[in-house]
Amino acid sequence: MLSSVAESRAESSVPSGGVTVEVLVAAVCFSLSAALAATSALTPQGPPSEALLAGWPILALAGGVVLDQRAASRVGRALTVLALVPVLDIAWTAARFGGSPTSLELARAVSELAAVPAAAVAIMIPWAFRSPRGVRRAVGLVVIAAIGALAVLAAEAGFVRSQVRVAGWVLLVLGCAGVWMLVARGARTDDRITRRRVAWLLVTLALAGAVVAAAWLVAYADLGYYVTGSVLVVMALAVARLSLLRDFRPLDEHVLDLVLVASALGAAVLVALLVRLGAALTHLPSANTSAVFTALVTAAMAAPAALWVRRTVLARRYGTGLISPADVAVITADLHAQTDPRDLLDKAARIVLGEDAPVIPEHWVLHPLDVGGDRVGALLVESSNPEGPELRQQKIVAQLLPTVALVARAVGLAVEAEHARRDVARERDAERKRVMGDLHDGLGPTLAGMSMRVQATLRTAPSSEYAGLLTDLAAGLAASRTDLRRIVAGITPSTLDDGDLGSALARLVESFQGVAGGPRVTLEVALDTVLSSAVQVAVYRSVAEGVTNALRHAAASAIDVQVQARCGVVLVDVVDDGVGGQVVPGVGLSSLEQRAGTLGGWLKVATAEPKGTRMHLELPAGAEART
Repeated sequence: MLSSVAESRAESSVPSGGVTVEVLVAAVCFSLSAALAATSALTPQGPPSEALLAGWPILALAGGVVLDQRAASRVGRALTVLALVPVLDIAWTAARFGGSPTSLELARAVSELAAVPAAAVAIMIPWAFRSPRGVRRAVGLVVIAAIGALAVLAAEAGFVRSQVRVAGWVLLVLGCAGVWMLVARGARTDDRITRRRVAWLLVTLALAGAVVAAAWLVAYADLGYYVTGSVLVVMALAVARLSLLRDFRPLDEHVLDLVLVASALGAAVLVALLVRLGAALTHLPSANTSAVFTALVTAAMAAPAALWVRRTVLARRYGTGLISPADVAVITADLHAQTDPRDLLDKAARIVLGEDAPVIPEHWVLHPLDVGGDRVGALLVESSNPEGPELRQQKIVAQLLPTVALVARAVGLAVEAEHARRDVARERDAERKRVMGDLHDGLGPTLAGMSMRVQATLRTAPSSEYAGLLTDLAAGLAASRTDLRRIVAGITPSTLDDGDLGSALARLVESFQGVAGGPRVTLEVALDTVLSSAVQVAVYRSVAEGVTNALRHAAASAIDVQVQARCGVVLVDVVDDGVGGQVVPGVGLSSLEQRAGTLGGWLKVATAEPKGTRMHLELPAGAEART
């Protein structure tokens, strides 16, 4: 793990500002290798030996690209060095057959030396990607592979018996396989990207070796020459891409693609065989043409079906990246029950509002949320894999980010509006308390003093012409003091001083029971949570207003009052069985509606079934307490 980290730090992932020396060296190696391959084409043609050499210059080209993108890349350097294999081939040809070899001699020399570049490719490229675990053991395996390659060379050149060739290839394969095993074991402790990169590299090299071996073992005429050159080109491009690629899909996704392609091709071949068989049995002309045409049509029809299956499987695994109506219904199912709009965000994911960067828990990934260039929050997504989300998962989340950012912005505005509403409510309560204090401490003592002076004057036996006036004045002052006490009590009910809303409501309902010939008033209270003082006052006032209106206007025989709190919401219902009809809000109801709005709730008065009137109030339980 530490060696892999050190290697990744040593290789810069940022392209350099100009052409580096390593890129120039790769260009020189490409020119030299291409020139030697072109020179081999000028020899009298027998076997197409130039095809064996034409693929090697592409390794230098791929190495130069890698070095340009990642300075000091070991993969780029390895590809550049391997591009010089034609130099070794030409040198060995000259040593074996003199200065002007024929095409047949060149092909023979290249085939004699084939085991050496094969071992070099099979060992240098994996080692450049990731140092093997246990360097000493790896060096020993390299020595075994080198001995095998030299044994093959000696047997092909006739220096030893031909039976040694098989043993040499066995040693070469065992040595290379051992190095691959140590490289794979070392990558097991690396990050996910390195593991997949090494795995795909080994699969690529194994497939390349299998194709080349099959071409030389079962090929006819000159096919092996062309296959070898083509495999070198494809391998060089694949190695360069693997070195530069940053993200790799899971292996099962590639397996799914292979299965779908094989299924589509298999269906096309099966249908073509059936058509060919039917045409042969019925003696139809152009049976082969019909079979080929049917195969093409079947493949064209199977392709959309295969793509649909792939999209369906991936959508079930990663999602579609779209918010469906069902998702919206789940997220907003308890919209009215939530006391804080921010609670809705955590139902879909962890979303943090604000510009400050939040603390990121382990195995979570942060995605900034921006709207119009302004940072509105951050989306925190927990990955089921400790190494982070897959590439497709990242794309799905990126596709959702604009929608989530707009939702976060809307919630942020709702929170700001909620804070502003609370500020207004606090200022209004402060103003009420100030007015109450002025009335209680200023106007109250003044009226009391005036009443005492009038009473004192009456006790001194004033003249008859003033006695009636003073008596009326004393009665008026007494009534004013009573009204003043009612107004002060109305601003903040004294019955709520102890914070027991249930007892206060019980005393309130009991006071209405004393009305002669009045309706029966019942109360049901079920509170399972602590209510803020502002909510308690609003509930108390709504019950008092609802019962008072029923007594005055409804001509009811029964009034039912229900107060309950559940899921953070307070529900108040005052229902009578009176005459009902349209209700025109007066000062009392309008004031209650305004108070409910400032607390984040609402009030509604409507006709009850089968008759009468229902007043319904809904408030968040902790409206005043939230910050």
